[in-house]
Amino acid sequence: MTAQVDFLLTQGGRAAVIRNERIVADFGDFSRECDTFDQAACFCDAGDYGLLKISGKDAESFLHNQLSTNIKKLPAGQAQFSLYHTPKGRVIASFFIWRGEEDGVPCFYLLLARDLADIVHKRLAMYVLRAQAAIENLSAANAYLGLCGAEEIGAIGAINTSCDAPKAGAVITQQNATMIAAANNLYVIVTPLTRLAEIWAIFVRHVPPAGRYLWRRAWILAGIPTITAATSEELLPYAANGDALGGLDFHKGCYPGQEIIARTRYLGRIKERLYLMRCAEKEVFAAGTPVFGPTFGEQACGMIVNAAADRAGQIMLVSLQTQAQSDAVHAGRVDGEKLTMLALPYALPSE
Repeated sequence: MTAQVDFLLTQGGRAAVIRNERIVADFGDFSRECDTFDQAACFCDAGDYGLLKISGKDAESFLHNQLSTNIKKLPAGQAQFSLYHTPKGRVIASFFIWRGEEDGVPCFYLLLARDLADIVHKRLAMYVLRAQAAIENLSAANAYLGLCGAEEIGAIGAINTSCDAPKAGAVITQQNATMIAAANNLYVIVTPLTRLAEIWAIFVRHVPPAGRYLWRRAWILAGIPTITAATSEELLPYAANGDALGGLDFHKGCYPGQEIIARTRYLGRIKERLYLMRCAEKEVFAAGTPVFGPTFGEQACGMIVNAAADRAGQIMLVSLQTQAQSDAVHAGRVDGEKLTMLALPYALPSE
């Protein structure tokens, strides 16, 4: 991400180093960016992502047999939230996947946490065997930007000239840039690094810039977990609300972890869910930080999956034992910072 960060710093971005990673935190006033997000729209640094491409005659069947969603039914122009699991049903990675085509041959793109791109690339490659499928890590060749806010975003017209703001799940590719609607009014734009300056200039004519603090906040408010290296292989999919987000297909057949995942659901043994929370502590907690509640005493009852700065304190997605959801939950230690439960923007399935 050095090239993207370096460019955005020349555009007025303010640098910050978070856990040894240099990012563009904001464009001078994070509180103002929050206000703009709540009232209108922002164009953000969204450099947390990586991109994998799987191509070849057997790419569809290969991915269908590896991932938790029905890849065979994924139509062109649509993205779906999906998961990749260990044989024990633990989530290796979460991502958005969509279909493309190259010289008449199908291909698929996976937008996932940047620190997992190489790991998932190597793991998938282990199972290609005789399948005619090639896996490429395109992470370093692309820039990742975000468009988000409370209103229907007119700046969409910069690359989507044919229709209004696309709804959740839509994928639009024009002018060598791809826009993925992760949720309504929450869009990731992937474009070659060579076009970063051009795309940035187009969008900031319409909406003010914002940093990665604001983008992470927006993603968390949408209730979408980003599994990173810190939480990979730690959670069952229900603890990431994979079913609520459409990331599990219970009718598609076998894939790694499918038997355990299905049995957990049908036997009514879902014990963990993902919740939206906030606290007053300003120093943002790391992914994987344990949380505690009185029902479980000194034993952790969950973990922070993602956290980001908020106007006052921070906001987070927390994987929590359902028995503890009414507890006074604390981060880091039994007497740590108290967390406050917020409403998710979607309903959890009844169990």
